[in-house]
Amino acid sequence: GRWVAVAVEDSNSVALVDAAARKLVADIPVQGKNPEHAVFSPDGRWLLVSAENAEQVDVIDVAARRQVGSIAVGLRPRGIGFAPDGTRAYVACELAGAVYVLDIDKRRSIATIPAGKNPAGIVVSPDGKTVFVSNGADGSVMRIDAARNAVDATIAVGKRPWNMALTPDGSRLYVANGRSDSVSVIDTAAGSKTGDIAVGQLPWGVVIR
Repeated sequence: GRWVAVAVEDSNSVALVDAAARKLVADIPVQGKNPEHAVFSPDGRWLLVSAENAEQVDVIDVAARRQVGSIAVGLRPRGIGFAPDGTRAYVACELAGAVYVLDIDKRRSIATIPAGKNPAGIVVSPDGKTVFVSNGADGSVMRIDAARNAVDATIAVGKRPWNMALTPDGSRLYVANGRSDSVSVIDTAAGSKTGDIAVGQLPWGVVIR
């Protein structure tokens, strides 16, 4: 809860903001062009940064406030999600049509999971057993069994699903459908959609508090 990280495309950097003071404390350059997402590891030690025009995820040491490495992935990495214990991360690579599984300690990809067309958003369940990926061009969300690194359900949602959020107990997934002006609600255990909520134009993401 101490820091806010902001991916800044124009400067190829990540801005680190003190949440309490509401003050910019660092602007950290990254190698990947057009950084898209900046996601903290569960322990707050690392920031993983995806870049639209790169085939890598950059690794930032939060305490040192600098990039300390990168991990090769597929074309146009977008959404990132960490396993609860921080040992694995999942990256949706839009133009590769796949989710890459990263070993954080070894800083390398250890598995590639075929997804739908133009995967963009990633969320990981609170128990780490399930990963969800949104497929923008397919209008679907895939449920991935993390133990097998395999898709076990595909759920139709709205047009151009982007980013998503899970309820704290992991029972419901909310999906922003950019071209349908709606949010789909998914029963995660059943692997099925329970309804759609009309919202404003071009919804891009969801936050659950």
